[in-house]
Amino acid sequence: MAASSGYAQTTSSIEVPAKAAAKLERVLKQTQEAVVIGKRAETLPVEARPMLNRILAQSTADFLAVTSQSPSKEAYFKIVDAGLNRLNPMAKSLEDRQQVAAYYEDLLDIVGIDSSDGRLPAFVENNPVAAKQ
Repeated sequence: MAASSGYAQTTSSIEVPAKAAAKLERVLKQTQEAVVIGKRAETLPVEARPMLNRILAQSTADFLAVTSQSPSKEAYFKIVDAGLNRLNPMAKSLEDRQQVAAYYEDLLDIVGIDSSDGRLPAFVENNPVAAKQ
């Protein structure tokens, strides 16, 4: 495997489970068809679904791209931060925010990351970590 020189910062590669790419591809296909969160149909507002689906599908595709390169927690967290920031105005209710967080939690679980380092709870509480200035 060739090392990626694009992330020469303090990113350290992580060991991704062997079937992560296949699982991410399956989630991407499902997300492109309908939002599936926590193995059940979603209940997010109809008006939010088209854009929400596009953002979740893009996040999943980005996860897949990172997985095929030199995956690092930092790279995955950048994707989560970008997705949450874009979804923030669409997920208005607590239930909507919990469902979005559950989706990203599923993605992190697939790639073997067991904690969002506070990102998902902060999003659910409507206080995104990435929004700090």
